[in-house]
Amino acid sequence: MLTQRLVFAWLACTMSLAALVTSAEAVTDFYQGKSVHVLVGYAVGGGYDTYGRAVAEVLGRHLPGNPSVLVQNMPGADGLLLANHMAQRAPHDGTAIAVTNRSLAVSPLLGLVSASNIRYEPTKLQWLASLNSEVSLLIVRKELGIRRLEDLQGRPIRVGSTGLTSNNAVYPYVLNNLFGTQVKVVTGYPGTSHLALALERNEIDGVAGWAWSSLRLQRPDWIRDGKVVLVLQLGTERVPELKDVPLILDLARSDDERHALELIFSPETMGRPFFAPPQTPKEAVTLLRNAFAATVEDPEFRSVAERSGLDITFTGGDTIQRMVARLNAARPEVVQMAQRVMQP
Repeated sequence: MLTQRLVFAWLACTMSLAALVTSAEAVTDFYQGKSVHVLVGYAVGGGYDTYGRAVAEVLGRHLPGNPSVLVQNMPGADGLLLANHMAQRAPHDGTAIAVTNRSLAVSPLLGLVSASNIRYEPTKLQWLASLNSEVSLLIVRKELGIRRLEDLQGRPIRVGSTGLTSNNAVYPYVLNNLFGTQVKVVTGYPGTSHLALALERNEIDGVAGWAWSSLRLQRPDWIRDGKVVLVLQLGTERVPELKDVPLILDLARSDDERHALELIFSPETMGRPFFAPPQTPKEAVTLLRNAFAATVEDPEFRSVAERSGLDITFTGGDTIQRMVARLNAARPEVVQMAQRVMQP
């Protein structure tokens, strides 16, 4: 009887070891012979595109099987086209990654997009990582003579936007509704590179929702030469080097107003979030999250980021996943106030 039990125990151990070996081999070969596509929800040359291409240069070496990583731009509906594509049509096998409008994490909750046009659920997307924490800015051309937010309460200006649900459209609405400014939003620009050209050609007077990291990267001469005025920081935390530029949260006149502003601007802390489709296997999500964590520590990536002028502040996918869940569980009264002040 003892011998029989020993045989059974030996067989069980052998089978478990074989299963572990098979599992390890499966992980090692997961991406063997495959290509990973990084889909960017905006045109070539903008901030999201720059981060996506920087990641694509290095990510593959940190995935088992060392797949090739390709970038594909899919602009449209200010990131909504890509979000819907990831939820409905993109491969769910770990070979499709997206980076697009961070506000899409709360767009359904805040009513930024018609429910009939939404094909994704923010909490069900598999969030992989964010490579920076962002603060946006309200900037205007210097020759306008505008220095403070109060200067906009009696003077209409035109700001450019990449779409009705983008930060650079919604944030002006918040300013108009809460502080009595007269900011007109001009939509239809595919990306921030196009906004820059429009501002240089005097088609628009400014932008309300330009990420500080993108502005420094794309138009450093504007800052160096004082071609634009930085009027207001639009986020939940200050940029240390912009200590003289007021933060919108500090202008809140009540606790509820502050909480509503926090809900609106919290996605800024997600920076440039990368995500995978909802049904992506857990093992693929784990591999991708680990690969992003390894990528930001890779000397080659650091070199690429430095060469491209990118700010890198890494946040892991599990943290982003919890943040999205928390934002989408906000109190109804806070959500209602945020919805009111975001209306055109």
